[in-house]
Amino acid sequence: MGFTIDRADSHSVIAFEGDLDSAEVQMARGEVESLIGDGKPLVFDLSGVEFIDSSGIGLIVHAFRALSAKRAKVAVCGASDQPLELLKATQLDRFMAFSDSPREAKVAVGVA
Repeated sequence: MGFTIDRADSHSVIAFEGDLDSAEVQMARGEVESLIGDGKPLVFDLSGVEFIDSSGIGLIVHAFRALSAKRAKVAVCGASDQPLELLKATQLDRFMAFSDSPREAKVAVGVA
């Protein structure tokens, strides 16, 4: 469990570890709101996430909607297994870029 944030001049990356569930979302919500406030493209790095639930999906969707209103893009990278299956089942890949690596995600949001 846990997350790290890498803020660059042009974008930010938030990387989660373990489960992205309601408890994790509760801890990360304030930081995500701050990243949204920055108005810069945001990459969710899920390479360390083993499980995601509706709270985690909701956090990503919230960031996508808020940043889209500011004309900033959101991408997801590194998702596999259960997280990737659930993200695709919700069809989020139709609205935001999914990639294997943070580098690819940065290209997708226009900062690499």
